[in-house]
Amino acid sequence: MMMRQTRASTMAARAVAASVTPSPKKKQKVHHASSASSPQVKQRALFPIEDNNNTITREEIQNLIRSHIPNASDDISTETLDGWCLVDALSHCMQASNGILKDLIKEHGPPKCYLKYFETGKTNTRGGCEDGYQSFRSLCRIVAGQQLAGSAANTIWGRFLEVVGASKNDTTNLTPQAILSIVRHDDIEGDLRAPSGLSNAKCRCIIALSEAFEGGELSDDILTSASDEEVSLKLRNVKGIGPWSVDMFLLFECHRKDILPIGDLAVRNGTAKLWKVKGKGKNGNMCAQKDKHLIESLHEPFSPYRSISSYYMYQLVDVKG
Repeated sequence: MMMRQTRASTMAARAVAASVTPSPKKKQKVHHASSASSPQVKQRALFPIEDNNNTITREEIQNLIRSHIPNASDDISTETLDGWCLVDALSHCMQASNGILKDLIKEHGPPKCYLKYFETGKTNTRGGCEDGYQSFRSLCRIVAGQQLAGSAANTIWGRFLEVVGASKNDTTNLTPQAILSIVRHDDIEGDLRAPSGLSNAKCRCIIALSEAFEGGELSDDILTSASDEEVSLKLRNVKGIGPWSVDMFLLFECHRKDILPIGDLAVRNGTAKLWKVKGKGKNGNMCAQKDKHLIESLHEPFSPYRSISSYYMYQLVDVKG
């Protein structure tokens, strides 16, 4: 069954691509009827497939985005931090794999991480000024939330910000210098770990990040201009930063468009639920290693916008993203 679904998804993706850019190797049927008698062509429809109920226009998607942004103007930009267009991405993902994501996208709306950026020009962890440490703040947020449920992660994050005189509404005071000044007082336990509620490992990781940013090994410019692979290599040199943390950074902070965090339990559970498949893990759960190729094949039709399909896996299992 899983193989049939995988093949069906791949065939659907090929059908979608073929409908947009017909292959020159295939002969196209020529219809001699006049344009006035050929109403089936919809110029504004993107990625049309055989089921007319699955076609959607750019205008409909733009209206969907605007409806989720208070007081949005008609000409609001839908360009993400990384430069790609959310309208194009949603158009593709609502049609790919026989429209399997379409109802989810309509139910939950466009990804909130992009809507906030369209509305304010900031991602969730950005401070009030562009001081070169926005990536640092995002990485601190990710480290603080490692292996924690959403509510617990938010609590720890709030306590950590208070330690450096920052808040969720304004993270400007969270800088490498602020963390390192605490370290220089030689009371990491009393001044940082205990009041914030961070584990020893997370404290050490945040200190290592502070040193890397302070020393110039990492910066906003370095991380935002590097490829996904280069970002991964640079960040994983910091002890405590692994593949999951890198994926979260690329997906939610950098707005990279084709991130599939297979190491994230919610993404695996959402994939199993949406496609109604069982994995090779315990009790039929998806396994990051054993089911890697299956998960990749199911999400392949959404490339190059797998960040979108990944986001809706979180929504499917009620994890806020």
